[in-house]
Amino acid sequence: MNKQETLDKIRKAGVIGAGGAGFPTYKKLDATVEHIIANGAECEPLLYKDRSVMLQEAQALIRGLEIMRELTSAEKITIAVKKKNTDVAEMLRPLAAPKGIDLFIYDDVYPAGDEYVLVYEITGQQIPPGGIPLQVGCVVDNVETIVNITRAVDENKPVVDKYVTITGEVKNALTTVVPVGTSLAECIALAGGATTDNPVVLTGGVMMGGLERDLSVPVSKTNGGVIVLPEDHFLVKHKSNSKETYTRIGHGQCDQCSMCTEMCPRYLLGYPIEPHKVMRTLLMTGEAKDRGSLWAQYCCECNVCTMIACPEGLDPKSICVDAKQTLRENNLSRTAAELEILFRPVHPVRKGREVPIPKVYQRLDIKKYDRHAEFRETEKNVQVVVIPMDSHIGAPASPLVKPGQKVQKGSVLANVAETDLGCPVHASIDGEVKMIDAKGIHIG
Repeated sequence: MNKQETLDKIRKAGVIGAGGAGFPTYKKLDATVEHIIANGAECEPLLYKDRSVMLQEAQALIRGLEIMRELTSAEKITIAVKKKNTDVAEMLRPLAAPKGIDLFIYDDVYPAGDEYVLVYEITGQQIPPGGIPLQVGCVVDNVETIVNITRAVDENKPVVDKYVTITGEVKNALTTVVPVGTSLAECIALAGGATTDNPVVLTGGVMMGGLERDLSVPVSKTNGGVIVLPEDHFLVKHKSNSKETYTRIGHGQCDQCSMCTEMCPRYLLGYPIEPHKVMRTLLMTGEAKDRGSLWAQYCCECNVCTMIACPEGLDPKSICVDAKQTLRENNLSRTAAELEILFRPVHPVRKGREVPIPKVYQRLDIKKYDRHAEFRETEKNVQVVVIPMDSHIGAPASPLVKPGQKVQKGSVLANVAETDLGCPVHASIDGEVKMIDAKGIHIG
């Protein structure tokens, strides 16, 4: 196959970023780069999804990296893992070394899986503010995404399954593979059921994950974690706060100590992001109040400022998110001249301000949930799925099927025009289309 044919197979298989972002992989690989980075750092605490992928799919991971090298002409390939997974690195080393693939072992800190962090640590280069790794000659993909590339190119298999860690208030924490579209309730059942009344789920992770009370919500291609918590847990209460609440509290209590800025991973990497200055806007009145703050523009929403740094328990991350929305609505951004002045070298004390994972456990009261949710095969007897049509960045897929239509596992359910950014989605089980709504295509 030539390059375009290979990229087309990746697109048609619906391969997108499996680590959370959901960027269509065919678009990312339509480039010439110097360096490919396989992201197995598993940024979020409690998750064992990437570890399980690397242990279960080692050969497919190496093959996927070879395909990426053929597509991009990359000279270097690096697999990044955390120190806690040194055993995984040692297992991969004899497979990787003959292919000219390096291993990079990163400290057990948060947020080690941020592609801006990985690119700097591995190559010494800073991605431009608001930019992408391609601008410094790199492509970064999650390890599960890379395995899906192998299946798409070598086996003509679309993305219909998802590795997911199910942990927290469940009987038997585990990492397993489920059909895309499996409900959160079914995932919890696979882990032996919830051990708390009225369980609430963090989808994706404790730091950046969303809060979900509706257990019928499906697992998407980008969701790597189902973390069950009791309704009265600190994280549930915090993530449930309304905009009116966290704005009012921030207005009354922020004393401008600047700890949110001094601990911000992107600030420490030299980017013009200063959350404490964004918090100042809560004191503004009149027309200026609605202008947002340009100091929020390059926030990556990692939540260090809110969950770790702020001594008052305020929510600078959410204030930054709101400010970014205001900037977009008013078409405001830093000028090139401003960025040239404000984009700095990496802070000299950056390494000393990385957040150790034990610190995250302590601050978030989640140490008791670190139960080594290692991989376990489970019965794939899911009878009902809901396939989301908008998991990827770009245009949502448009349905090609109708209620009452029979479908088979792997068949295309919805597609995106070839001129638009996006990917098709596929049936993850055999069945009949029951209905199509805002959640996705229901098959049972």
